[in-house]
Amino acid sequence: MASEKANFPSGLVNVLFGWLVSLMKALVVHRQDRVVEMVRAVLGKHNPDVIYASSGLDALLTSRVEAFDLIVCGTDLPVVTGFELIRSLRTNSVNRNTPVVFITDVPDPRAIHLAQVLGVDNQMQVSEIGDKLDDVLKGLPAERRQSSP
Repeated sequence: MASEKANFPSGLVNVLFGWLVSLMKALVVHRQDRVVEMVRAVLGKHNPDVIYASSGLDALLTSRVEAFDLIVCGTDLPVVTGFELIRSLRTNSVNRNTPVVFITDVPDPRAIHLAQVLGVDNQMQVSEIGDKLDDVLKGLPAERRQSSP
């Protein structure tokens, strides 16, 4: 039996391939479901492919082998803290240059300084997620995001 090949118009194939490649891929790491839901609501407007983790260790293992366009994480994570996660990513990972957003409950000058030293791109409090995270997403280069239709 001879195998038959589907014959799709090349323009359609190019459009579909471009759409698949342009989908933003995000990693969200936080221990509180309420915060994850807030982040999910903002990310949902941009139709990303999102992987969620509730511990720093799960996120670390995932982010060492899988490339992301954005990482959103809390600082106080179980097993591996957000600071340890980012330090590891910045030194030995496929996500060495991936933008990172830290979410904190309360601003702490020492934590802010450490995050800056580690190369965290944005920091925000839980109460600022709705406004600031959307601005971060809009500021990503076009090739890192896919806006909703």
